[in-house]
Amino acid sequence: MKRALCLTVLALSGAPGCVRETRPEHAPAYAHPVTAYGWVAPAMPSGPHYASLAPPPPAAFTPASAPAPAASRPDVPTFQSSELPSGDACVAELTRLGVGFSRLDEKRGIATPVEVVGKINGIRYQSGTSTYMLADCRLVLALHRVAPVLSDLGVTTVRFSGAYSYRMSRVGRLSLHAHGLALDVHEVQFGTSWQSVERDFARGLPDGCAAQSPLLNQLGCRLRATHLFKELLTPDYDADHHNHFHLAIAPVDAPKAEPAKPPKPARPKPKSAPKPAPKPAPAPEPALAPEPAPAPDDGEPTVEPWPEEAPPPAKPETKPARAKAKPKHAPTRPAGHRPAAKRARPAAS
Repeated sequence: MKRALCLTVLALSGAPGCVRETRPEHAPAYAHPVTAYGWVAPAMPSGPHYASLAPPPPAAFTPASAPAPAASRPDVPTFQSSELPSGDACVAELTRLGVGFSRLDEKRGIATPVEVVGKINGIRYQSGTSTYMLADCRLVLALHRVAPVLSDLGVTTVRFSGAYSYRMSRVGRLSLHAHGLALDVHEVQFGTSWQSVERDFARGLPDGCAAQSPLLNQLGCRLRATHLFKELLTPDYDADHHNHFHLAIAPVDAPKAEPAKPPKPARPKPKSAPKPAPKPAPAPEPALAPEPAPAPDDGEPTVEPWPEEAPPPAKPETKPARAKAKPKHAPTRPAGHRPAAKRARPAAS
């Protein structure tokens, strides 16, 4: 608004321009053209300095690096507990494998009791200070088959408990320890150092088989991958297993789960018998014809019939008279007592 007012005044007065637009007499001419309003028109920079500037080259495209390959999982052999023989066949298999053991005649709860002395396929099993194990032959055979898994991790000795313990489980039935088919692992020896399940097992790891996982986690993961144990419980299972691994194989006579029976089809409801038709009402009795009028009297006497004699009235039944009951305690009379003679009444005068 002020600029328009200034230009109007200058046009009327003939002045050269506004104060800020007045150029001194000896000032050099503008290098750039001036607009009609007296402003310098901007111009793009030019000259040798700007001409030498080249546009920056485009940034080179570098593809994202490929993800690191996943750590290869160990090739763990798989077994089935049904492949483990029992009875004499199991004893013969242990003998063929060279396991030092002695067969026992009888042990409560164990189908084929054996006592192992020494190592099982290179692994020493120790319970406290004892180096022998009392268990079922099938459990010893299972430990022989998984021994390479322990050896690959450097395990030389296993400290265990409860290979045979005749007790009930929490669900109210005999535990697999009572059959000599379960083992609780508390510590293992890797080389020259011992590692405890309670202290060195890392809880909650998503992948225990990873190479960077603790050795006890790798051991539990690899034992589970063999599919040989019916039960393999770690501290991740519950608080009761906070200090040991529970390993157990299935018994030979384990009952198989029966398939669910289809529901029985609903029986149709029996149809009710039809109700009998109501009986028709009895027909009314025909009305009696009126008695004929008596004949007119011809003068002859009318003979009335002799009345029939009524039968004598029936006599009431008389019951026999009941004899008077004698008193229970009749008075006793002394022996030789005679009743006094009755006095004769005097004759009437």
